[in-house]
Amino acid sequence: MQFLSVREFNSSLRKTREALRMHKKVVLTCNGKPSMLVLDIAGQNFENVLDTINRAEAINLLDNIQLQASRANLDETSLDEINKEIKQYRKGKSKKCKSC
Repeated sequence: MQFLSVREFNSSLRKTREALRMHKKVVLTCNGKPSMLVLDIAGQNFENVLDTINRAEAINLLDNIQLQASRANLDETSLDEINKEIKQYRKGKSKKCKSC
């Protein structure tokens, strides 16, 4: 995978396109840290590529949520405790809105 600075990207689009043709992916860096990912999608179905990226983002988000839950020891909550929380939530919600 090729790394280019944002400055290089802005100043030389030709260099970026050559790197994309060769490596298919280019990571743009800002102050030496990865900032953006540029993908070569020439000849590919744009909707399929976008769908794949969206799925990967969703998986990453779920992984982060699970990691946060694990760090907060919420992954050790028993089924009885979960059901109790749900029951309390539903009970509180029904008091607020009797007409619903």
